[in-house]
Amino acid sequence: MSQFNRIAVIGTGLIGGSVLLAASKRKAGLSFAGWSHSKQSREHLKTFAGVEVFESAIAAVQGADLVVIATPVDRIKETLIAITPGLKAGALVTDVGSVKESVLNDASVLPNTVTFIGSHPMAGSEKAGITQAKSNLFDGKVCFITAAGKESAAGVSRLRDFWKTLGAVTSECSAKQHDAIVAITSHVPHASAAALMLAVAQSPEFTITAAGTGLRDATRIAAGEENLWVSILLANSSHVVAGLNAVEKNLVELREAIQSGNKEKVAALLKAARIARQSLDSSR
Repeated sequence: MSQFNRIAVIGTGLIGGSVLLAASKRKAGLSFAGWSHSKQSREHLKTFAGVEVFESAIAAVQGADLVVIATPVDRIKETLIAITPGLKAGALVTDVGSVKESVLNDASVLPNTVTFIGSHPMAGSEKAGITQAKSNLFDGKVCFITAAGKESAAGVSRLRDFWKTLGAVTSECSAKQHDAIVAITSHVPHASAAALMLAVAQSPEFTITAAGTGLRDATRIAAGEENLWVSILLANSSHVVAGLNAVEKNLVELREAIQSGNKEKVAALLKAARIARQSLDSSR
């Protein structure tokens, strides 16, 4: 049974495109609309069965009772301002941004005739763009829902059910809690992988043909599109900086133990890291 009469997605890259594919395949709505700032993305979107493609964001949201904003986080505010005249009263508006406190502040520009509740599906990839969109991208993935506490229980329930229909496992917390969690589990790892890749690439001894799976595994996420990640890291800067300080502290401790030839300390640090890493696999 369809949850919404019409679903509009604004910003149809990897996540936005996957929302449309999953929602249409699993019949989360009766009709679907999409818009992208990129003409190339809009052209590709026309290959999605059952999705109406619009030349403007304001036209795409007209008549929609669920609007999903999937633009980069540093463009969400301007997007919300642009679509406001086209939003129908009673519409539920959400986003898929990787930070939530700044987005919640941005959402204050919306009229009180609509309801905004933040979302964040943890389903990204180092591969970006609508051509990478998949209808099963959200299967088994956590999707945070960050209600501010003023929304109706019915609105939160509808959004929760929507993401579950798309295959996600929902988790609810405050925007502040969310940003602290994803900083240490997503944003700091990305920044650390980028720093590691830079250090390797800048070494005069670096030879691509000698790069093994260890280097590739450790730096895979550093291949993520930089413009997207600049806005994420800066929007969540306080949490990211705190996390990077913790990485630096552990890195210095390991470096000093190696430099001094402290075999026991090196072993203890590596063992602690191994156990922590193995716990990730055992939690699946």
